[in-house]
Amino acid sequence: MEPAMAAAATRDPEVRASEQDTFGFPHLPYQCQMQFMACVYETLDLGGIGILESPTGTGKTLSLLCPSLAWLRRRELSILAEELTPADQESDLWAQHIRTQAQLSAERVWERRREWREQRKSRARRSVALTSSGTQQQSKRRHVQPPVAESQENLSLEALYLEPPVTRTQQHSEEAFQQKLQIIFCSRTHSQLAQVLREIKTSQEVPENLAVVTLGARQSLCVHALKSRAKGGQHLNDLCRLATERRAGLVCDLKKSAEAMADVFLSQMMDIEAMAERGRAPVGGGCPYYGSRRALQEADVVLVPYASLVSAETRRKLGLRTEGNVLIFDEAHNLLEAIGESNSVTVTLQQAKCSVEDLEAYGQHYEARLSPKNALQLRQLRQLSLQLHRYMGALEKPCALTVGAFLVALGADHFDLPSLADFLLHTELPRKVRHFAERFALKPGTSSSVYAISDLLKALQFSSTEDRIICEPGTEASLRYLSLDAEARFREILVAARAVLFAGGTLEARELPVDVTRPLRSFSGPHVVPSSHILVRYVTHAGTQPLDFRKDQRSCDQTLAQLRLILTKAASATHGGAVFFFPSYEYLSVIAQTLDGSRLAGRRLFMEQNRRGGQSGGVKNDAATTLQSFASAVREDGSAVLFAVSGASLSEGIDFKDDLCRLVAVIGLPYPNASDLAMLEKMRFLDACAKREQGSLTGRDYYTGKCMKAVNQCVGRSIRHAKDWSAILLLDHRYGQPQIQQKIAGWLRTEATAGTFETAMCELKRFMDSSCPSSQ
Repeated sequence: MEPAMAAAATRDPEVRASEQDTFGFPHLPYQCQMQFMACVYETLDLGGIGILESPTGTGKTLSLLCPSLAWLRRRELSILAEELTPADQESDLWAQHIRTQAQLSAERVWERRREWREQRKSRARRSVALTSSGTQQQSKRRHVQPPVAESQENLSLEALYLEPPVTRTQQHSEEAFQQKLQIIFCSRTHSQLAQVLREIKTSQEVPENLAVVTLGARQSLCVHALKSRAKGGQHLNDLCRLATERRAGLVCDLKKSAEAMADVFLSQMMDIEAMAERGRAPVGGGCPYYGSRRALQEADVVLVPYASLVSAETRRKLGLRTEGNVLIFDEAHNLLEAIGESNSVTVTLQQAKCSVEDLEAYGQHYEARLSPKNALQLRQLRQLSLQLHRYMGALEKPCALTVGAFLVALGADHFDLPSLADFLLHTELPRKVRHFAERFALKPGTSSSVYAISDLLKALQFSSTEDRIICEPGTEASLRYLSLDAEARFREILVAARAVLFAGGTLEARELPVDVTRPLRSFSGPHVVPSSHILVRYVTHAGTQPLDFRKDQRSCDQTLAQLRLILTKAASATHGGAVFFFPSYEYLSVIAQTLDGSRLAGRRLFMEQNRRGGQSGGVKNDAATTLQSFASAVREDGSAVLFAVSGASLSEGIDFKDDLCRLVAVIGLPYPNASDLAMLEKMRFLDACAKREQGSLTGRDYYTGKCMKAVNQCVGRSIRHAKDWSAILLLDHRYGQPQIQQKIAGWLRTEATAGTFETAMCELKRFMDSSCPSSQ
């Protein structure tokens, strides 16, 4: 919650909360925030699912955290006692005795946890204590030896990996913190989680000795010099394993300090950057990645990106436990996409070709030394890769196949896929082939080939009848494994949780992995800004001509001329930043080519860059630099114009507050590519489900929903706190259709009217020139 919003809450008596439980909210909350927090607390206390809608800029994250932390502080001990109480009792007297004993046991466990936490804090303080001479302790020197070629014994399939034994210290804490109640808070990115951590520190009802641990991948937390040599996350995983085991001439002793790092992470609240910085410290440093994993079991609150929770393999590796815990998904409108992406695997024609070559070379070198079983499995894997390469090379048109049809078309329906997948896992073949290829310099860039085959095999091993293989032909041919019902698999995880909260600006139960058998509570709140601070218009016409930004119409000369005029007039009438969101990079580029120079209406013009290659017509820099340059221009000149793309980097998770965005306009409707095979298969699957289950999401609902989520996210960039203000223009004749308007966020619908651009311009000028926005 921004300071300006908090101050507004204390100044405006009409929107002050009544004298109720504010759950440690650091400021006097609005009534809608009180209702939001009450729904959160009730859901946690009674269990079940909560779906909470609140517009961007209404302090949603803080409204989630405060009742959750208050509930944890007030109820954790009693819940622990409940868990230790047997379900069935024979008599009231005996039941009372059992409850008393359970309460005493809970208090003993509670005290052990408190003592253990105090010991950790004490050790964390001593790790950076001063010596008697007043100088810092000298940490053990950690030498990093240069990498050398791995021995042939280590590259052989007969050399297996053994898990390290569990230490006594680990056993001690595991006993005390077994099945500990945790709040697992998920958001999309680490930058958003860092903001969550800052919000936690502002709550006035934080439990004593609250332990908050942020989880991240090695790519984010590794502080070893080998990280600079890693070619992607999987390569870093391999190097880490080798170095911590002192194999292949690599040495990393940082893992030995994981327990010391866990002491620090459970004693101090650190975001991902602070954790990595602490790991690099000459005194008290160590491995942040293994330190965070070691601290996980004892944490009260776990902050984790979606990708780590929705992936079954990542959950297993990190030790994330959902059973009996509280799961909170902030920005939950992204959740289904994250689940689908985590269950998707892609293999390219080039990867299949390289896999054949690498396995052939590896087999020639080692096959004579292998056991008969391993040699057979290696030949089968090589043959499977060869058939994949031939199949993709012969593709003539795109197609979508069931897993069974794909295996038949591939000629691999007789392969024992589970056995091959198990072979890859237990022999660590992908890692060994990678190092073999690098050692003998077979071909640059081929060393990750077998990983792609391994991922595909794992996906196929657990496939269902609802899964599809999307085949794309061409010189860059590819196969994409797509799990159409990935939400059902994830729903099984949520069933075991004590409570699940989905929060966002616009949410619908049909678009979330909700278990319908559990109690469901919902809340939808208004915006905290006065209606006089918002101007929302559906701009459907320019003069008598409808504004038509459908893909087959938007590049015609008349439409381009209309849009240039709209952009120029709207920008010239805006005091402060004007942000225009285009439906695609391609269309932004078309418009950029029709403009003269780097200015629009006398204002400096900035354009979002397409990271996937090419320039969209603007300055050659990334999104962060573009935003920084745009913000500087607004501060220096009092106004500037930004062209961005719906669904791209600048459309979500960015605060265009105050003068950075006094006008936001969305051009057209950013529908997904209608010819995309994956989208079509998903829509067909949902239509089939809708026929079986009345009221469930249809394919058309899903398709339209993805578009309107992008629109609502773009619009939400503008109003960031209670005293903010902005004009919002939605440009297209389709915004006049009731079925489209129903998908617009509720706080916008109540203020929106439809009309021509000429009418909207008159209202825009009055809004910009009015004394209310400029004076407040």
